[in-house]
Amino acid sequence: MFASWQEWIAWAGLVLPLATLAWAALFFVITWRGELRHKRYEKFFALMDRVGDSNSSILGKMAAVYEMREYDEYKEVIVRLCQNVEIKGDAKHLLDRELDLTAQHFGASRSSKK
Repeated sequence: MFASWQEWIAWAGLVLPLATLAWAALFFVITWRGELRHKRYEKFFALMDRVGDSNSSILGKMAAVYEMREYDEYKEVIVRLCQNVEIKGDAKHLLDRELDLTAQHFGASRSSKK
């Protein structure tokens, strides 16, 4: 295939940079996906904080519960939240309904409502 050492060097000069570039691209994608996963977790955690914040309005909590439907990877904890959260306030029926709909979105019921 290669007749001389010059051909070997020429092919190595072509293959090695391309292999290095491919490795760097792969490493970049793996790192980038990890960062996206972490940012997604932080957004979910902020939503959970919003629901648990006693100073947050019922409407803000409703919006946070609704947004939780986008986080299928946290389904188990979201369903537990929907089933066990204690709701207080004048418009609690609004949040109660949103919790029902979110639990249903994940295929669960709020059988253990308080």
